[in-house]
Amino acid sequence: MPESHRRSGSRAIAAVVVAVVLALLTSALPAQARAVQAARARYAAPIEPLAAYQPQTTCSPTAKPGVADFSRRLLRAYPSTRSLGIVRACSVGGRSEHKEGRAFDWGVSARSAADRARVAAVVAWLTKTDSYGNRYAMARRLGIQYLIWNHRIWGTYAASSGWRRYSGANPHTDHVHISFTWAGARKTTSFWTGKVGKVGAAPRPTTPAPPKPGTPAPKPAPVTPPRSQPRPADALPPGPELVDETVRLSGKAAGVVTSGALVANQSYLIEASGTWRYGRSATQLADAECSRTATDPVWRRDRSVHPWDPTSDHLDLYVDGTDLLADPDTDTGGQCDTRTHTYRWTYQPWRSGRVTFSSWDPTTLADNAGALTIRVIRAAPVEWMTFALPATAAAGVTSPGALTAGESYVVTVSGTVSTGAGVSADAECSATAADPVWRRDRAADPASPGADRLDVLLDRAAVTFEPVTDSDGSRCDISQHTYRTTLKPRTTRPVNLRVDDPAWADDSGALTVTIAHVVQPVGAETVTVDTSAVADATTARTYLAGRPLRLTARGTYAYAADTTSDARCSATTADPVWRSSRLLDASGSQLGDLAVNGRVPTWRTQSGAACDTATHTYTVTYTPTISGPLSLGAADLVRADNLGALTVTVEPIG
Repeated sequence: MPESHRRSGSRAIAAVVVAVVLALLTSALPAQARAVQAARARYAAPIEPLAAYQPQTTCSPTAKPGVADFSRRLLRAYPSTRSLGIVRACSVGGRSEHKEGRAFDWGVSARSAADRARVAAVVAWLTKTDSYGNRYAMARRLGIQYLIWNHRIWGTYAASSGWRRYSGANPHTDHVHISFTWAGARKTTSFWTGKVGKVGAAPRPTTPAPPKPGTPAPKPAPVTPPRSQPRPADALPPGPELVDETVRLSGKAAGVVTSGALVANQSYLIEASGTWRYGRSATQLADAECSRTATDPVWRRDRSVHPWDPTSDHLDLYVDGTDLLADPDTDTGGQCDTRTHTYRWTYQPWRSGRVTFSSWDPTTLADNAGALTIRVIRAAPVEWMTFALPATAAAGVTSPGALTAGESYVVTVSGTVSTGAGVSADAECSATAADPVWRRDRAADPASPGADRLDVLLDRAAVTFEPVTDSDGSRCDISQHTYRTTLKPRTTRPVNLRVDDPAWADDSGALTVTIAHVVQPVGAETVTVDTSAVADATTARTYLAGRPLRLTARGTYAYAADTTSDARCSATTADPVWRSSRLLDASGSQLGDLAVNGRVPTWRTQSGAACDTATHTYTVTYTPTISGPLSLGAADLVRADNLGALTVTVEPIG
């Protein structure tokens, strides 16, 4: 493979040089580009063919004359640049033409606009069509076989594919790697001699020769030219603006077009999942980024599957002709997701319109099977959203909108799911048939008893959800199974939630997720608490944990036929004196006291007396321990016999 650094999924994609080169190919070359002098003043029309790829096969770490001479010419033309070397020791790294002295590393920086222009000028000079109509003329005469620069590779053996993505571990942002054929390295090509050298032509599809007269002709083997790399469409069709859309890309399809239109420069999250078969064998599998073969069952990126194009990265997912370079949904640090085959990528289109998703299978689509599921989410901030979280969603569910960086959000998860084998779980706790008590930190895998599973993960990481009600002190919400946490993202993005069950196939049910943007309220709001309602009353606003509030409760209600209560005190027919020390009821609270988020605070009167027998008005400074709306209700296990309502005013302090 060219310049055999270990490959990895590089994140940067730099197409600046490609754009500049294309512009230069249609205009006059800058004067400085002519400073790279050819060895001869004139050349005849005959020229070397586009060279085949000639990998390192020996170790001969001496600079070959053609490489050394060209490097000197390049450095004289651009004296502010430098040489990063021709020769590499035999013991260093993997396969590389440096070990045969036929590759030069030209030291330039992709961060420098001046250096980018220098590279563009040289590439344009190498690939310009000459006066005889020979494309890539100087590259062919020099015997250059490929260039690597700024995450991109161009090779004579795949010249028609143009500049392709290079995802090696070394991104080549501080140098251009220039690799030569043996003829070019030995200085026997027409650039130096004026005569066409033997560079070894790049392979082309051929048709077998016809049989000799009088002999039966063998059936010719079919020749299938490789399918070309996906390219941007000439124009994108219009459509309604895409917000959240899912499409299915069949392995047999050349592509699939979204129904909605993307908007130029708007950010979108693309989430691709699933596998597809790129050949007849069941072992020929690929996902959006990685693939495996019958002889190599390990999932890998950057796999070539066509002998005519041995250095291309085939089988990847493209959008509008752009390779996605997506991140795998894995915590192992690997480049491939072998668990759920799910990948995510933030994409900013350079133009508006409906886009095509396609996979690059260079052989044929006829023997393919399977499909990828691709979800596109507009990464625009959303104030409030709710969605279902099925326990069977192994890769989780991504929010249908984005959260704004630096802003506070309350994430509420409610409900229960079955995780198999008689186990029920909510966002934090679980119960089993053998142990029906709801507990935190329960291991789902008997082989890993210390692992806390069955919780809800946020972006694959464990977070602490606090119960909305917690009457037994276990930090498990055994009555409503509703939990909240506060999130302040560092970047504007959608978030992903999932049930942490390593064996999800036997799961069932779904949780409900609500995400609300929190802005610290200004002024007060008033809530009417119907004391006979089974469910607590809730505030319309969301309040952040740790921010103090002043709560004022007013009014009385009938706690029972013979008892009247307010927020703190009560009086009975037999004992008409208002008291705050009535007997506790079965819930452990004072008779009829007003509870906030499942607990009774210490309500106080303005006068300092225990009970306000005149206006029945009480206040308390309350600091929520979890963010979200406040729940308000009478501390009474049986509310059906109550009558009347209290009013509560909630006002932020400071």
